[in-house]
This record gives sequence, C-alpha cells and structure tokens, in this order.
Amino acid sequence: MPLPHWTPQNLLPPGRHQADLADVYERLVFDAPHQNDREILFSALNSYLGVARQVISSGRAWIGGAFVMRTGHPPRGLDVVLLPDEWGALKRLDDEGRTALYGLLTLRGVIIGQPAMYLEQVQPVGGMLDGFLCRPGDEDVWETVWAEGGKGFPEMVW
Repeated sequence: MPLPHWTPQNLLPPGRHQADLADVYERLVFDAPHQNDREILFSALNSYLGVARQVISSGRAWIGGAFVMRTGHPPRGLDVVLLPDEWGALKRLDDEGRTALYGLLTLRGVIIGQPAMYLEQVQPVGGMLDGFLCRPGDEDVWETVWAEGGKGFPEMVW
C-alpha cells in the first residue's frame, strides 16, 4: 500500500503507515525535494535494512527523522528503530551475531581500545542514520517520539 500524500504541513499524516521499500522510495525520495540527497539516504536505509534482516529474523522497522518530512532543506540523516518479533532470539545470538547487531545501533559515549580513543557517537552506515533497538514494552514510548508534532512514519515489516 503506498504511503499517504503529504499534509499541508509537509508531513506524512499522523500514525504508522505500512510500507515497503518501493513505497518509501516513491513518497520520501521521488515525491520530495532534494532527490539526490534523499537517494543517498535511501541507499543507506536499504543496506541497513538488509543487514537488519540477516540479524533479526522477523520484525518491524519504523523510519523517522528529517527523511520523513518534506522541507526546503536537504535531510542530513534518518532514524530507524528496530522492533524484533522475538526478543529471545537476540539474546541467543552468537558472538558474530551480536557484533552484527551492535553494528546496527547508534552508540553514544564509546571507548575503544588499541589505540584507546573516546568517541562521542558511533553511527551505522557512515553516520547517515541513527539506529535504535526497541525493547519489549517500550513500543508506546518510541511511537510517541516518532509521532511527535503530528508526524506520521513508515512501518516496514519482514
């Protein structure tokens, strides 16, 4: 089902809107200004979701941030919150799976070793997006944040 048309405020209508990648592309890239910038972000989203599907066998992703608004300024990034269907499967990930999962998430206040270095923030896909993981029971909190200001947002299911 295609994403709904933009509101007069240049937002998606309030609420969650089922979408696939083609729907997201049509509304948030093709039907929005700054298509070149949006193409790059869409490619980052596509790659990100491809990795997410390998790590999380089934779930949903909510897309947010400036990418889901139609403004006069090019969006500099996008936000994704991952909502796994089976939280227990994430707890059973092996070391390789956990490493892949952590690579999907925005991390703040990170210390790495050899050489020791403090990083204020580490973001997936070269910093083009922020990735978050929704814990069971926190869906309402995330939905409130994603819908702030009357914004709607795409929900992708796999």
